[in-house]
Amino acid sequence: MKRLSLFALMTLLSPGCEYNNYYVPPVVTPVAGRDVDLATLQKGRTLFAHRCLECHTLPPIWHYRIEDWPLIVNSMAHRASLKPAEREAIIAYIRAVRAQP
Repeated sequence: MKRLSLFALMTLLSPGCEYNNYYVPPVVTPVAGRDVDLATLQKGRTLFAHRCLECHTLPPIWHYRIEDWPLIVNSMAHRASLKPAEREAIIAYIRAVRAQP
């Protein structure tokens, strides 16, 4: 039993292990010409990270097309108990990330 526990610990902590490969949502700034303020983007990032992680790992934002994200967020809104303004903040955050160079 002791050998198994040591093996499991070494496997989980090894630098090449994919178990610790996770996605961290990037920080963004408001995009010129868009009517989204920094507070909304920060709220969207926080909601995206915390509410989505309650059920699954975070997909990289570029994994889906930008036009697919509103449907994805809206389809999960009920499970994540998202209010309409929270959904819009998440979608605004995702759009801002995708607009970054």
